[in-house]
Amino acid sequence: MTTKWGGAVAAAIIMAAGVGLWGGSAAGQSVAGENDRPPASAPGNALSARQAQAAAQAKMAAHGEELFGQRCKSCHMPPVEHAPSRAELAAQFPNVIIDALKTGKMQAMASGLSDSDVASIAVFITGQSPDAHFDLTGESRNACPAGAKFNPAGPSWNGWSPDKQNTRVAASTTITAANAPKLAVKWAFAYQGGRYGEPTVVGNRVFVTSSSGQVYALDRQTGCVAWAYKARGSVRVTVSVGKNAKAPSGWAAYFGDMSRNQVAVDANTGKELWHVLIDSGGRGILTGAPALWGDTLYVPLSSFEEGVAGLAAYECCKQRGAVAAVDILTGKIKWKSYAIPTAPAPFKKNAVGTQMFGPAGAAIWSSPTIDPKRGVLYVATGDSYTNVEEAYSDAVEAMDLKTGKIKWAHQMTEEDHFLVGCPQQAPGVNCPTPNGPDFDFGSSPILKHMKGGKDMLFAGQKSGQVYGLNPDDGKIIWQTRIGKGSALGGVEWGMSADNDNLYVGIADRSLPSISALRLTDGALVWRHRAPDPKCSFEGRCGNGYSGPSSLAGGVLFTVNQDGHIRAFLAKTGEPVWDYDTAGRRYETVNGVKNQRGGNLDATGMSIAGGMAFVMAGFNGASGSSGPDNVLLAFSVDGK
Repeated sequence: MTTKWGGAVAAAIIMAAGVGLWGGSAAGQSVAGENDRPPASAPGNALSARQAQAAAQAKMAAHGEELFGQRCKSCHMPPVEHAPSRAELAAQFPNVIIDALKTGKMQAMASGLSDSDVASIAVFITGQSPDAHFDLTGESRNACPAGAKFNPAGPSWNGWSPDKQNTRVAASTTITAANAPKLAVKWAFAYQGGRYGEPTVVGNRVFVTSSSGQVYALDRQTGCVAWAYKARGSVRVTVSVGKNAKAPSGWAAYFGDMSRNQVAVDANTGKELWHVLIDSGGRGILTGAPALWGDTLYVPLSSFEEGVAGLAAYECCKQRGAVAAVDILTGKIKWKSYAIPTAPAPFKKNAVGTQMFGPAGAAIWSSPTIDPKRGVLYVATGDSYTNVEEAYSDAVEAMDLKTGKIKWAHQMTEEDHFLVGCPQQAPGVNCPTPNGPDFDFGSSPILKHMKGGKDMLFAGQKSGQVYGLNPDDGKIIWQTRIGKGSALGGVEWGMSADNDNLYVGIADRSLPSISALRLTDGALVWRHRAPDPKCSFEGRCGNGYSGPSSLAGGVLFTVNQDGHIRAFLAKTGEPVWDYDTAGRRYETVNGVKNQRGGNLDATGMSIAGGMAFVMAGFNGASGSSGPDNVLLAFSVDGK
């Protein structure tokens, strides 16, 4: 059993300070609540403890400020381009900062730092003790009634998309163009660090994940907490649920964490069934939702190795995107196929003499798309990390479902070698030349059975380019440019498709928009440009359509960085509903008063039956009285 980083760091600080002020909890467990602060035995002792805590925290903050200046300031202080600002980071809980430095995107920046060093940075940034977290007592107060059980019957939005072809169309819904304008919040649930995990709805439960490491199962109608599971690291994937003969309830929920652990828990209780390490590479992560088909879970492997530009002693780069096929009953890996088949090998030394490796990169950020007819799955890959040439980054690939063998790969952008920090800041010793343009594929391919019997595969890229492909060989049937593209622009996290059109959001600052493209030839059917940003929250404010759209009852639901959900008639683009998730305050079912939302990014709306769910507050929001994210459950008239 592994302890959470917060507990390990806190233990080191206790020993250094000589006072027992903070505590941690075991990971990989279902928990009903946490409250680890012991009561003081007397007023004088309490005052002494508080003084000692304040002194220790002040000392840590001073040390953290020094380390922040050395390691973090160049990216997180103005001008800020590819990273959250110092102010945005301050709205997070300390463990989110600690996880980012220890197991997440900022691992490279924490190289050589001790646990207490990392905790000091978190204390300086957030102004809170290193174990500060959202108090779970509210969740225990809102626990579901004893004996309440998971019932899988009913409408669902299971995983990244209700279907395995990733069209993001609600399979069964009563939401239509007529009642969509009446959608109102039925209940709200506040939680720490939601960010990426799109809600999964199966029967009477809603499953959500968080960068704090908490995974929740909530009642669909009331938002009460059925169970909460503490993962071994931050979790940003969307949960997939399916039958499992070894689960006591007969059903399991599957998700992975940022430490590359794929986990299966009983869908009714949250009790762990198994976990498996998908990859031993220190900078690999799990971000895309696992795709469940038959007795196999297909798990995509991504990477945060892009952040090693300035690490002179780092042997850049060795991490490759991959898919692992995992047996759902045992957790055993059946096969693992790398997006770049050639293993990294030495190719030159950097400026200080450290051996460099390649090829590397082609991270798989999104959920695989299943094609049972052809016996393959499709994935889209990210950029390359080194100057070693290969033909699999920025590509769409087809892998055999039984063996993982790459059947075909079509690279859309050649020589897109990219590391963060090159050359905006002082060029790092590992920087490829040229650097970028960073035109990853971050969204899942969509497979459609077309009118007339033909199949087509669709993919959108951060270049602003959208492709219609032949699923048999990956050849381009049509391509349409609908955006300029950039490292943070173009098509970011997803698209949707009905029987007529492909719906594509663009995050470009120059043309933030949602467009409908005709499936057969990519022709523009309609486009809606986002209004100028007027965000009702503090922090990063934009108006890009970077999150994925969703379809229900002929209505297209979109999410925007300005915090607005906007709904349009799918056929014509006529607006039918606009809801500012950040412009309101919420009284949550788990006891948080005056909770605010925030911007919308990376995940969209999950729609099942007469309800729709969305996580608001992707970048957090300062000024909130509670945690930094809120799950909103909508229904017609809020009933």
